[in-house]
Amino acid sequence: MSHVKANWHDHVFFGIHYDLHANENDTELGRELTHEHLEERLSRVKPDWIQCDCKGHRGYTSWPTKVGSTSPGVVKDALEVHRDVTRKLGIRLGMHYSGVWDSRAIELHPEWACIDAAGKPSPNMTCRLSAYDDELMIPQMIELVRKYDVDGFWVDGENWAAQPCWCPRCKEEFTRRTGIKAIPTEAEDEHWEEWLAFHRDLFNEHVTSYADAVHAVKADCLICSNWMYTVRQPGPVTASVDYLSGDYDWVWGANRAAVEGRVLDGRGLSWDLMAWGFIKSGEMSDATPWVVKEATHLCQELVEVVALGGAVMVYNQPQRSGWLTGWHQDRFAEAAQFCRARKEACFQSSTVPQALILHLADHYYACNSPLFNYGEAIEPIEGALHALLETHRSTDILTEADALERMGQYRLAVVPEQTRLSEAVCGALEAFAAAGGHVIVSGPHLAEECPALVGARPAGEPVSAPGPRPATYLQVGEQAVGVSGRWQAVVPEAGTEALAYRLTQQEPAKDATGEVIITRRRVGAGSIVGIHGPIFRNYFQGHYPLLRRFIGELVEGLGVQWQVEVDGPARLEVILREKAGKLVVNLINRGAAEMLMPRRVVNEELVPVEDITLTVRLDERPQEVTAVPDGEPEWSYSAGLLQVRVPLVEIHTAIVIG
Repeated sequence: MSHVKANWHDHVFFGIHYDLHANENDTELGRELTHEHLEERLSRVKPDWIQCDCKGHRGYTSWPTKVGSTSPGVVKDALEVHRDVTRKLGIRLGMHYSGVWDSRAIELHPEWACIDAAGKPSPNMTCRLSAYDDELMIPQMIELVRKYDVDGFWVDGENWAAQPCWCPRCKEEFTRRTGIKAIPTEAEDEHWEEWLAFHRDLFNEHVTSYADAVHAVKADCLICSNWMYTVRQPGPVTASVDYLSGDYDWVWGANRAAVEGRVLDGRGLSWDLMAWGFIKSGEMSDATPWVVKEATHLCQELVEVVALGGAVMVYNQPQRSGWLTGWHQDRFAEAAQFCRARKEACFQSSTVPQALILHLADHYYACNSPLFNYGEAIEPIEGALHALLETHRSTDILTEADALERMGQYRLAVVPEQTRLSEAVCGALEAFAAAGGHVIVSGPHLAEECPALVGARPAGEPVSAPGPRPATYLQVGEQAVGVSGRWQAVVPEAGTEALAYRLTQQEPAKDATGEVIITRRRVGAGSIVGIHGPIFRNYFQGHYPLLRRFIGELVEGLGVQWQVEVDGPARLEVILREKAGKLVVNLINRGAAEMLMPRRVVNEELVPVEDITLTVRLDERPQEVTAVPDGEPEWSYSAGLLQVRVPLVEIHTAIVIG
């Protein structure tokens, strides 16, 4: 953890990230940037902090370095201008610095390259046991601190760019640390997981090394490694970072903010998330041009983070000359005004525990794309989150250590298709249910891997079908919805009841079987529901209304006493928070007026959610109920229930109850 005592990131709320990724083909870096121009542009947005370009993935700097490779296109020292202006305006200045990814360093030092299993060197990614950190990265960061007195580093191209390396250094060190002499080269090989864990350790050591070096020179120069300790890295926080951050996807960004923000909120460190200020259809490499997001689109993405108590940034690229396009800054100023109108109610709020989803490192690292990328490993987690949010359940995502410490505060715990449940996790879920909590665990492995937890054993082999026609359907009233993947029929043990049976087709009266695929085991005052198939991955892949209804009715049948009940459509998201002794019910409109699709990705208009009724369980009549930023809603209180009528939610309204 960080050794820094004074953390200025605790106090910033809205920031702008400017980067250029200087390269060997630039010709005009800094040419049009003046002190007057930068001051005027920043004064439009009034950010609390900014991050500007210093070294991008190509490895060339946009300032005249004495340590590495300055881009031949540097005409003026733009970094010096940024330092002068931010100091004058009282704005903290962070650096966008590419760490693991440095193409130029490898051009000059081929021995620093990461080597793949076939012996091929990477043209972009550096090896963690090379001299890159000690001979280039750390000296260059210290140069920036001493020359420009910068306030922090947002180090990009880090865990998501890190790869296993088969160079002689790494193989020798792996054997030294583990005693394992046979070096695995693919997932099927013995000791593959130890090999990946070794490289994850090297990455943590890499971050701690440069963080400690910078802190030794300037203690309050803050270090953030982009995407460290987020969904991508669910293990314990051990590196010397000062805050957490990530730049979420350029398209469908609100979805990324929803899952990442919930993990970051549970980490115990100051955090922010960065929305891309521009967007395009297709892939990043496609010829379709980038365009600046509409204000409505941008605000809808940002408010997901604001409602979760975090700080926000917007990513904007200057022109190559350093010129900041005026109307871009005006649009970001509009977004900043929208966020600041909600700051007092939302910033640095705390969760009010309702439902939690477990994100377990052992499962994730066994199923993700090495070393830290998602692959398909988080699809069930996102599916569970979406299903709960779309049925108006305020939901958090906790890593294992946090869940073991805080699970008892919640009312529902969901373990979506997570394998490798440890004895500690199973014991905690059992105790949670015995104390009155309710658990939902899912996956075809449950009756085989943890039969005591679900109170059932396998009945034959799992059922699945190739192609688009599923072998399993779930009954929803008089209808049915198909679900793909492997589904395991089970035999319930004594004390476990059958909740649902497999259908072979879509007519419940005709296509029913006696095969139990969903069970409920009563434990003390609570229960443990086993869904013996990949229901949450199915929801992630399709978001079918009938499947949402099935999950919603399953949760409703548990009899959980939620603190807040909401009457509204599925696109209305509820986030329950607390700040300064007041309950904050965030209502977010996640809809769109036009049909969004891969070739129509800009959300330019929202259909407001109208005539919402909140029912809130409170022991005492509140002194006041306010709607932020819209004034006072209609409300009444009787017999422990507060009812609030919210006539309209355009993008976001916070109901503050105190």
